[in-house]
Amino acid sequence: MKKKFIATLMTLSLLSLTGCKDEKTEENPKMIIPIKVGFNSIAPDTDVSAATKEVIRNINTGLIRFDPDSKKLIPALAESYEIKNNGRTYVFKLRDNLKFHNGKNITPEDVKYSFERVSGINTGKAIVGEWNKKLESINILKDNTIEINIDEAQKSSSDIYNIADVSIIPANIPENQLEKNPIGAGPYKFVEYIPGQKIVLESFEDYYLGAPEVKEVEFKIYKEGAGRLLSFKNGEIDFLPLNLESLKEIKKDPNIEIVSSLGNDVNVLYLNNSFKPFQDKKVRQAIWQAIDMDRVVENLALPKAEKLYTHMSPYLKEIYENSVEKSYPYNPEKAKELLKEAGYSNLNFTLTTISENTFENDLALFIKEDLSKVGVEVKINPIPWGQYLPEVYRGHKYEAALLRVAGYPDPQRILQRYETNYSSNMGNYSNKEVDNLLKEATQTYDSERKIEIYKEIQTLLNRDIASVYLLDQGVAIALSSKYTGYKTYPFAFIDVSTIKLKKNSK
Repeated sequence: MKKKFIATLMTLSLLSLTGCKDEKTEENPKMIIPIKVGFNSIAPDTDVSAATKEVIRNINTGLIRFDPDSKKLIPALAESYEIKNNGRTYVFKLRDNLKFHNGKNITPEDVKYSFERVSGINTGKAIVGEWNKKLESINILKDNTIEINIDEAQKSSSDIYNIADVSIIPANIPENQLEKNPIGAGPYKFVEYIPGQKIVLESFEDYYLGAPEVKEVEFKIYKEGAGRLLSFKNGEIDFLPLNLESLKEIKKDPNIEIVSSLGNDVNVLYLNNSFKPFQDKKVRQAIWQAIDMDRVVENLALPKAEKLYTHMSPYLKEIYENSVEKSYPYNPEKAKELLKEAGYSNLNFTLTTISENTFENDLALFIKEDLSKVGVEVKINPIPWGQYLPEVYRGHKYEAALLRVAGYPDPQRILQRYETNYSSNMGNYSNKEVDNLLKEATQTYDSERKIEIYKEIQTLLNRDIASVYLLDQGVAIALSSKYTGYKTYPFAFIDVSTIKLKKNSK
């Protein structure tokens, strides 16, 4: 009897241990990804902030998408498309057997509704600003085909990027329902959202590219700093954006995969042309040549960082103009000479930064130290983003300012900020030749000519020293030992569908 009792206990213990083992090494664990803040809206295309879009893009997809490997737009829900009428008409052929997260088939009527929704063509109120008064009509043709017509006065060769950003959703779902339970056709479907805490998504088995390997993902709000690093090392989170210090720590573990690349963002030192000293090109050149960017890259930036010489990152290799490289090398003696010629031997100015941005404030200290060596006194003025946005970014009330300017796959969207009357022309730069080239680019559908135009603009920005271009500081992401294969994008997107389970993680 006693032997039977002991044997039973051993069996139960083994079963219990086996259960624990399965729980710890489950094939499809939930992936935890830290985010900085919650969202103003989780309804498709409603909140355009980068912090929201980098997450919500997992739920939605459009007719076409950006491919991180080729760095080009390719068909998505549409199997093919063509551009007609000199850019006024776009014709898309839908794939067969597409489904939404709610199990319903995707129809041309859903596509029509999705574009009418963002453009406000029926309501008079566009959800997405780029679509305001842009859509003239959208027609359903035979054979699962949709025709999108752009207003002649509003059409642009960049419209294809605007089309790519439109999420295809089921027709006629009330906005208040979309806010509570967003439905799309992306790789992940909505499970739960607790404002201020987390959003949970699960893989969509009928996704047109196949179900993602990561079956459940939780984007959870975590404060930045040392606590995040500790949480990653303890296994509480599985994804960690790195800075230089955390990268050094994480590299000690050979089981952790680190993904590094250029970020396509541009760190710019804006010199406001309304501030008299900066109206002199010699002063702008002196400041550029007084900053030791090699020292900055070595001490602050991530492994893939690159110094820049115009407002474009080599992330988009095909468009980047590399002939401007090394045009203003570090040369403090030359900087002193230029300042003397311009009559500013005792120049001083205030450099405004975003107080929450640690990298920018460290960068400001390097700039202050370098400029002091050529007799320029810099006062650093860190202010919160809530103040920086209306005063500096929109109001242009500053002398000099640092900003990491977000990149996009569309070069027009990057470079249009140098158009004379553009609202985000922070440096108050004006050049009629640049204005004319930007206008020509919007009317040019020949890809080779467009590349030539954008390279010409980059050359002019460098020649005029429209701003002091510093670097693409790069990005680096650490994945916990269970995962591999993450890919970066030239815009805000944490694409969980690219992440794979390591074969030895089971």
